[in-house]
Amino acid sequence: MDRQQSTSGHPRRQRRPTLLVLVAVATAITLFTPYSQGTLFIHGQRQQQHRLAVQDPSSSPALFFDDRGTATTENNAFLQEQNDQDRRRLELQCQEILATPLLSSPPSEPLLESLPFSAMAGPPENSTWRLWYRKWADPSKESSKEIEKSGFLLGNGRSQILVGGGIHVERIRLSEESSWSGGPGVDRVAHAPSEGEDNASKSGDDEEEGEKYRGGNVPAEEASQRQEALEKVRMAVKEKGRVRPKEKIVESLKGDERGFGSQVAFGELLVEEVKKFETVREYRRELDLETGVATVTFSVGDIQYKREHFCSFPDAVCVMRLEASEPKSISIKVSLNSAHEETGTVEYTNVHNRLGMRARLRSNNLTTEAMVTVATEGATGVSLANSRQVVALGFDAITLYYTMGTGWVLTGEYPNFEDKDPHDRLMSVMDKAVGGLYGDQYLKHVNDHQTLFQGFRLDLGQSKNKLPTDELLKASKRGDAGEEGTYLDALMVQYARYLLIASSRTGSLPLSGRSLWSQDQNTGLDDPSFGYKMDIDLQMNYWLAESTGLGETVTPLIDYMENLLVPRGQDTASLYYGARGWLTHPYSNIWAHTGPTAQDQTFYLPTTAAWLCQHAWDRYLYSQDYYFLRDHAYKLMKGAAQFWVDTLVRFQRDEEGGRGPLMVSPSFAPGHGGVTEGAAMDQQLVWQLLNNTLEAIVVVGERDRLFTQNLTSALEAIAPGLKVGSWGQLQEWNLDMDDPNERHPHLGYLWAVYPGNQIFFRNSSSSSNGDEDEDEDEKEPTREELLEAARESLIHRGMGDRPGGDFGWAKSWRAAVWARLGDGRLSYEAVETFKRDHIFEHPNLLDFKDGLSGLLGVGAAMVEMLIQSRAPGFVDILTVADLPDQWLRRSGLVEGFRTREGHVVSSRWEVGGTVRQVEVVASLKAGSLRVKIGSLGGEDRTPSAKVRVSLKGSTKVVEYSREEDVVVLAAVVKGQTYVIDIDD
Repeated sequence: MDRQQSTSGHPRRQRRPTLLVLVAVATAITLFTPYSQGTLFIHGQRQQQHRLAVQDPSSSPALFFDDRGTATTENNAFLQEQNDQDRRRLELQCQEILATPLLSSPPSEPLLESLPFSAMAGPPENSTWRLWYRKWADPSKESSKEIEKSGFLLGNGRSQILVGGGIHVERIRLSEESSWSGGPGVDRVAHAPSEGEDNASKSGDDEEEGEKYRGGNVPAEEASQRQEALEKVRMAVKEKGRVRPKEKIVESLKGDERGFGSQVAFGELLVEEVKKFETVREYRRELDLETGVATVTFSVGDIQYKREHFCSFPDAVCVMRLEASEPKSISIKVSLNSAHEETGTVEYTNVHNRLGMRARLRSNNLTTEAMVTVATEGATGVSLANSRQVVALGFDAITLYYTMGTGWVLTGEYPNFEDKDPHDRLMSVMDKAVGGLYGDQYLKHVNDHQTLFQGFRLDLGQSKNKLPTDELLKASKRGDAGEEGTYLDALMVQYARYLLIASSRTGSLPLSGRSLWSQDQNTGLDDPSFGYKMDIDLQMNYWLAESTGLGETVTPLIDYMENLLVPRGQDTASLYYGARGWLTHPYSNIWAHTGPTAQDQTFYLPTTAAWLCQHAWDRYLYSQDYYFLRDHAYKLMKGAAQFWVDTLVRFQRDEEGGRGPLMVSPSFAPGHGGVTEGAAMDQQLVWQLLNNTLEAIVVVGERDRLFTQNLTSALEAIAPGLKVGSWGQLQEWNLDMDDPNERHPHLGYLWAVYPGNQIFFRNSSSSSNGDEDEDEDEKEPTREELLEAARESLIHRGMGDRPGGDFGWAKSWRAAVWARLGDGRLSYEAVETFKRDHIFEHPNLLDFKDGLSGLLGVGAAMVEMLIQSRAPGFVDILTVADLPDQWLRRSGLVEGFRTREGHVVSSRWEVGGTVRQVEVVASLKAGSLRVKIGSLGGEDRTPSAKVRVSLKGSTKVVEYSREEDVVVLAAVVKGQTYVIDIDD
């Protein structure tokens, strides 16, 4: 009887164990659903209501739910009391955390503590191209340097970040492209009245005018003196042939570096885990190059943690999301640290969990600001904040949105820079981001990134990557990476493309890549070596862009030329040279420095603008955009060409009054050799500029007949800078004074080989005009002779790894030139030298001391080894001899390669490099195309090879002609796709 009464009094209790199992299963299913909010759903099998008792392990009373998952009314009061108690507990904990000191910046402790790691994670399965690691490279090292060696670089053009991947502390290095010292703002600081002084106490307008920032230019009243100094140097060169750089007359050409400034650090975002884990399992951090998303995952006990990072170009915001497999598991502290605490101008604010950080740079009062919003998910969590930090405890997920900027703006009529407060702009960006859905923002970012990244494919037959990247580098260094070594080569190409996407987007400044992410480079001193180096670095950053489908990333470089270099460069041309047009010298900044600097040996390169204009011309060739050429590229080229029409000189050569060719004078070979006339690099650059401009004139229909006539005359008379010297070398100077033992890193005299193409289109005959009676000394060297001379010079110049001149760009340039010369063995030797000196010791493949140009350049060189488009109408596929064996052990492909007429070329090859198919999409232009195929050879080499050309998707055979290893498509039609099949 008692038993029956007890049962009737609690009619559902006898089924409690079974229902608890159902609860456990449903909870597990729910918690591991993506973006779950932790809601518990119980789906009953019966239609009638029933009650389910679940014992909360933290309290003795049972919690009751109906089959909709909601608590019954009899327990609402109990639930409310429990929630209130939990909230009070979390609030107290928040208050305690807020009272603790902030972490120092730069940090005094490692980024990733020496935690025990167990159950090593396997390789990611979601991407082909990635950097991934099972643990931090060396947690015992000082963390500021460690993040530069091992952190992930992400960016959206204007903002770049370095993500460390720490567990207890995630330090995110913040960088912004316009965080620069120097410039016109220096005047505001220098002339700001001190305490007790007013503006009237200044010494007058003359003194202020004398201190004005001019981008390296002299005041107008000193222009005649500078032009006289220039003429004296020209005359000295005429008399002596060469003038030493240290002579006083050369020193008179040096410029003013005051106000040049340098890029300075911005600050850090710190995300600290409140819970301290004793052991983590399956730790893995990954940068997916295909999505532009960095991910950190690990497990603690039964809970799996995941953190995602990306910087969105469409939304102009960077994002970090923290999730866990169980609800209420995310508990963090978030804070911002400025890199400019010493200025005394830093202000920290917090409005509704939106932290702000403002400061002014010491040298110029430029405003810098960053803000981060902590968006929480989960009704049971608690967050409290003060002006420096937000503490969020017990949430299901947290998303951090952060953005940064400065007051740098170019407004109105040049050169009026304005320190425009960035606050409203950043607030607008943040409001939009916080008002959106994370899933939508993630997909928008990925779609935008992949639109660019997926435009080019490369398959070297590499095996599937299983080794973590740091282990892959160590194995490659030992020489036992096997087929994964081939993966590393292909990875470097795609990584270079990824970095360009992250660092150079429409609306941003061009990629500098020198001190942008260095927390230690924060002096704010005038240091041109950390600015835009335009005697190789800046240009090399973009070598990979056009041919691999990233032409859009070149836009910031064109904008920089138009908006900054041209206006100031016109002043430089007028003041220093008394000439029209524009020019710039080899160092510049965001304040448009175009005058010479005071750097020894590298302060003077007046042909810098000619080199930059090659990128504008290439942008037209690859895009075939007439309006871009007419409205932008041609204007840049015409101005630069006008300068040289006015300033090229021609000295009398003999007693009879004969006159030699037009020369650049004075002229430097970058970095060494003294001052001469007509150094090879200068002559080659000006020749190429004038030639390109003449071609552009035909397209745009130039009406300025006098300019066209003068340009044509100059082009006919200019020395091309291609001479063969006494020991068979391609001369670096007009004088035959090359030292065969010289190992200087710069290859300016080989510009006509790569990235130029002038040397390949020289006359192949033994005489320039076919006159057999012409004096032997007056004959121009043939193309074959020049190519052989270039090889001889490059062999003597070495691999660019001399002591004291160990630059990544030097090896990359050598790799590209050897590829253009058709020598795969020496090209790959240069690639291996680059890896040895700049890759193997850097787990993230980034040598920040050297900058990014080396990696971007070596990526371009490896593409050049496989496929080339030297000029419109030409494409060479696997024509480089002696390609690395490991690249040809399996079949491979290149897809999405662009030619200089905008054609899109893809090719597949078999083991050993035998090309079986080439596909040409004539997407932008009709005309002829010569397709040179390395494995095709002449009739004597491959007599049985059968070539067939057809339209894709059609049985129609297309007429073609064959010239040994070249398939000539005489009349491709815009919009058609041509398929070249080759059978034995």
